[in-house]
Amino acid sequence: MTTYYWQYIGQGLAHYRFSGHSALAWITAALIFGVIFVFLKAGLRVSRRILVATARGGANWPVFLDKAARHTHSWFLATLAAAAACERLTLPGPSQALLGDAVITALFVQTALWGHAFINASIDHYRARSHDGERSTIVVAMGLIATILLWLLLMLAVLSNLGVNVTALLAGFGVGGIALALAVQSTLADFLASLWILFDKPFVLDDPIAIDAYAGTVERIGLKTTRLRSPSGEQIIISNSDVVKSRIRNYKRMRERTLVSTLYLTYESGHEALARAATLIEGVVRKDNRARFLRAHFMDYQPQGLLFEVAYSVRETYGDAYRDVQHAINLAIFHTFHEQGIEFAHQVVAHTEPLPGPIAKEVP
Repeated sequence: MTTYYWQYIGQGLAHYRFSGHSALAWITAALIFGVIFVFLKAGLRVSRRILVATARGGANWPVFLDKAARHTHSWFLATLAAAAACERLTLPGPSQALLGDAVITALFVQTALWGHAFINASIDHYRARSHDGERSTIVVAMGLIATILLWLLLMLAVLSNLGVNVTALLAGFGVGGIALALAVQSTLADFLASLWILFDKPFVLDDPIAIDAYAGTVERIGLKTTRLRSPSGEQIIISNSDVVKSRIRNYKRMRERTLVSTLYLTYESGHEALARAATLIEGVVRKDNRARFLRAHFMDYQPQGLLFEVAYSVRETYGDAYRDVQHAINLAIFHTFHEQGIEFAHQVVAHTEPLPGPIAKEVP
């Protein structure tokens, strides 16, 4: 009985036709499309899990393949499934040509995405193993150029496949390029500024810098923006054209950082104590191999005390090294002065006596 109903339904669907094919043929093609698409999606997920598990074992090549798998889009899988499903149908010439162009274009675009993912994975792999910020920046610049060339070749290949005369198109870019440059002037300025940053290298990746009022460590140099990671943790994004126009301070390239601090001694300090203070400060600074002593002088008479100025330079190059050195030297100066009986001045806070309470009157 069931077989009879299936035959009856099949004969009924065979009578309905659309674009030269029966409804049964279209349903069959749709089922083939669904099965192939689900199979491809499942295969992609299983492959990613296998690659992730293999990468945990220490191998490098699964990381690159996993990046490519992450950039495999569903529309590409759907295009492949549709091409396979249409093999069951005899499409008209224009439709068949359109489907073929769509499959080739999807393949070109997906190949470019895989290439882009491979370039990014190569850059990340190099940066994870290299501590040379300048070389890492050169690798990023090479990756940027490779990405641009990749997408240009993709665009030309797609246009050529669609029947466009690429030679005439390139010749027309001479005039059209001027109009396009004027239309995207700000974006083009950011792009050219990124090239200037990458090749002139006023800073490189992982450099601690300050751009006008913004300070942080260089995290990424992109086509349009440069990204800093501030000491407080937030990400600062600045357009490359603004970076080029700004004053940049690169702290990593400092040979030395000069620190100047002041301290006050009491007016009760004797002449001998004042004379010894500068010598004691110099001895403290010279004991720290990270610092180079510059000067220590009795500078001025101030209401809050006798002003001493201390100056030394720090040789360490990492970001907050000067704070560590300054902390150690301040502690040592405090300890030395305490042992020698030299007192620091402090501002005296005036205290007023509270007013006496009201005098109680005797009630007659």
